[in-house]
Amino acid sequence: MVRWGGEPQLGVGEAELAARSLRCYAEGGDGDWEAICLDLDIAVQGRSFEDVFGSLQAAISLYFESVAELPADQGPALLHRPVPVPVRLKFLAHLVRGPFSGGDNRQRHQFTMPVAA
Repeated sequence: MVRWGGEPQLGVGEAELAARSLRCYAEGGDGDWEAICLDLDIAVQGRSFEDVFGSLQAAISLYFESVAELPADQGPALLHRPVPVPVRLKFLAHLVRGPFSGGDNRQRHQFTMPVAA
């Protein structure tokens, strides 16, 4: 679970974020993995799915800690920064063609990370 380290009194944006899960995607194989949080545009690389899952969780937590230290008028805007449209389209293309990818030996995982207030 990813922790949001904001103020005790959450604003509208923070309260909405704390009540949802972050959409994430990972793909890789043979010691070469990458994972991305589609809702915050944070990406990591690693040698296994478990490695990128843990690294992404840590990166998201660190991001929330950094945002919490910003002035109140700057933080909320940084809580909603989805990946660019081409990255979303790549993710959707993998989703659609996944069952039909035949000779592709890369593994793909979709997962969510709940956000704890």
